[in-house]
Amino acid sequence: MSDTSLSPQEEEHERIARRIPETVFGDGDLDLLDELYAEDAVDHNAFGDQQGREAIRESYEAFLRAFPDVSQTVEDVVVDGDRVAMFITSRGTHEGDLWGIEPTGTEIEVQQMAFTRIEDGQIAERWFLPDNLSLLHQLGVVDFPPE
Repeated sequence: MSDTSLSPQEEEHERIARRIPETVFGDGDLDLLDELYAEDAVDHNAFGDQQGREAIRESYEAFLRAFPDVSQTVEDVVVDGDRVAMFITSRGTHEGDLWGIEPTGTEIEVQQMAFTRIEDGQIAERWFLPDNLSLLHQLGVVDFPPE
């Protein structure tokens, strides 16, 4: 739920940030990355940093190979100046290799946080924090302790 008291610039920042889950992943439109990301942008995630559009695209391609039917729902958004925070739910079927894990055919649902910094109308930095423990549990790789 977006705050209706956003400035026009903050509304634009939200629109740019939302295009990653809603269009890049939602439609599988990786060509949009060239428009959304600055040339020297950095994506930060649990597996390290991807510097530049090519490295960012490769990480997105790997995820889409693992979950070709992925859909992402933006559950909540907070915008403050040049930064956009989003709470996202991802759903998809594990149909390709993921971090060396062979496809399981398992349908997953995982919560994620994404923090995006916009500069000159493009994403300059993005911090992506998925609930990988829940993902690995759903894929049968990690067991939770018995209650």
